[in-house]
Amino acid sequence: MFAAMLALAGVGFGVQFLLSPSPIGFSSFNALHFEINYLDHGFVRRALVGTLFQAVPDAARSAAILVFGWAVIAALAALVAGVLHMLRERMSRDSFRLLALAWIAAPWTFMNLGYDFARLDQLNLLLLALSLWLVYRGRMLWLAPVSVCGLLVHEAYLFYGLIPVLAYGWVRYRSVSSATGLRQLAIPMAAALAMLGTIAVAGRYEPGRARLVESLGSRLADPNHNALNVWLRSGVDNPEYVIARVGQGLFGPFELLAMAGLVLLAMATLIGVAYIAGRWPDAFLLSPLAVLSLFVFGIDYARWTGLIAILALVVTTTYLLDGALHVKRSRCPRYLLVTLAALMILAGPLGTVHLLPLWFG
Repeated sequence: MFAAMLALAGVGFGVQFLLSPSPIGFSSFNALHFEINYLDHGFVRRALVGTLFQAVPDAARSAAILVFGWAVIAALAALVAGVLHMLRERMSRDSFRLLALAWIAAPWTFMNLGYDFARLDQLNLLLLALSLWLVYRGRMLWLAPVSVCGLLVHEAYLFYGLIPVLAYGWVRYRSVSSATGLRQLAIPMAAALAMLGTIAVAGRYEPGRARLVESLGSRLADPNHNALNVWLRSGVDNPEYVIARVGQGLFGPFELLAMAGLVLLAMATLIGVAYIAGRWPDAFLLSPLAVLSLFVFGIDYARWTGLIAILALVVTTTYLLDGALHVKRSRCPRYLLVTLAALMILAGPLGTVHLLPLWFG
């Protein structure tokens, strides 16, 4: 399984290289996030990883990002492989194969990790897994530094990391009267809110575009790079930008309908999970819907759709692991699994802005 995940990530990486060739071998947009740092630019958003990478000489920076990106993907693959190994004996063979197929070959999992290589979301998915484990173990206080770290890596962690984690903590401990349970969620929540407020106030690079371009020097190949707007625009300006781009026809009707269909499919899956578990959909099951907020703040619509689908898998897998969901009897014909696998692989990566770039890019 581990090798298959890495192989499919390699396929996705190859697709992005063929469709958008770059001198450094991967997205210059993503690479720029490793250049912005607290030392040169002050306390701006998404600068934690870039600050750490300042220890790497400029000449070796691209190679270091490649190593880092593949290390993160390998860590995610090892994590998923380990979790699937633990679940193998708890599920029927067919249901296990279906879950494994979704994790390994779905267009929004490892193929898309390779396609959207070195995206900071991928590091935050590891922090999400760590946070869910901390909640499971009842170690709520440790959520505070992990959550703050996730927000410093990328502020969108609020929607695809912090909210699901807090929802899981609420569902797991709401009926437990214990100081190690529900009440301690207030501490990481307060720490996260304080950090979000700080990012909102100080996260923009105030000296302006010219100074930002000058500070990056030769590390910035294109002084008009769209990525610079991440640090030059405030968060409240983003909805206006998104509305304008969508209004200009950035996405066709079919593409929007397809993304909406994938979101509905993910949520229908979660409702089905709740039905199988004999429970009403709870806050954790519905937490992937928090990502819908990102459709207002950024035009990466395929990316947001993929995050919702990944969170649906995360929620389902978490409930299987902690015993809230039992799937012992189910049938899924082999031909259906083979057909699904073939369709998923042929579809290619889900994409970042537009859907299925292998076919519609």
